[in-house]
Amino acid sequence: MNTPGIETRHQDAGPSTPAAVLVLLPVYNGGHYLAEQVESILGQAGVHTVVLCRDDGSRDDSEQVLEGLSQRWPDRIERVRDSLGNLGASGNFSRLMDLALVFQMPAPFSGPVQYVALSDQDDVWHADKLRVCMTAIKRLERAHPGRPALIHSDLRVISDDGREIAPSMARYQGLRTAHSGLAAQALSNTVTGCTSLMNRQLLELGLPVPAEAIMHDWWLSMVASALGARTYLDQALIDYRQHERNAIGAKSKDENPREKRLLKRLAGFFDQRHRQIFDLNARQAGAFLRRYRKQLSIGQTMILRAITLLAWPIPPLQRSIYLVLRRL
Repeated sequence: MNTPGIETRHQDAGPSTPAAVLVLLPVYNGGHYLAEQVESILGQAGVHTVVLCRDDGSRDDSEQVLEGLSQRWPDRIERVRDSLGNLGASGNFSRLMDLALVFQMPAPFSGPVQYVALSDQDDVWHADKLRVCMTAIKRLERAHPGRPALIHSDLRVISDDGREIAPSMARYQGLRTAHSGLAAQALSNTVTGCTSLMNRQLLELGLPVPAEAIMHDWWLSMVASALGARTYLDQALIDYRQHERNAIGAKSKDENPREKRLLKRLAGFFDQRHRQIFDLNARQAGAFLRRYRKQLSIGQTMILRAITLLAWPIPPLQRSIYLVLRRL
């Protein structure tokens, strides 16, 4: 086995026609939770899944777990073995996305990959996750034929042992999911990569992910927002496991009031940490502008140019730009 972006919101996507999805699973020291996650992916209702996975140099038993899983499901798990070493979370995902474009789905879905889902190694997918997402992306593609399409959803936050921490990550973190334009997305990513389902057109347009991208899912969300179509499902379709080994993790808006702290800092003085945040935003926006300049509208170009100015360490200017763009 070898024009401007569009974002919509739906409460429930309903039933779907069976389809095939390639699920990208990067692994790094995830042996403890890996089997449960893979079983939830392969047990999706109404959608045929194939898992493409790559271990990023784990030091635990991840390799052995993957070997056991691939022997159990030889036709549905494909392992990537290369000599690239540790690429990091974003680099590992990027490697798998590059391979997805040349991957051939097995019979009876023979042919190039048409839909790709991203997966973390330690979550649990609800049985109807991909069926709901597939219905939504088909709807989006009918409305905007030939365009890149991205579906993402809410998540339920659970503890290391499976206890519910919060029924909605979006509300737990205070994510501004209603602000759907390029400006809002370029300033603060609202797409949680492990919930996403995308079509081939998005991968073809969005890859390769540049070194200036903050994260792979952030970059793809900007591509979909600016040049394709994006739908947020206000429905938790994954149990997101919160534990000390998460690469990023979910933080409560009460524990991590980032926006309030940021605006307060900008009102008075500017420290090194927030300079780094704005530098990253500016670098990513600049890379996006350089790659897609000819495809962007005048308004989108102005937004990205404004974000590049956030790298200037002038707090009154940064505050003004930030306050204007976050309302778009």
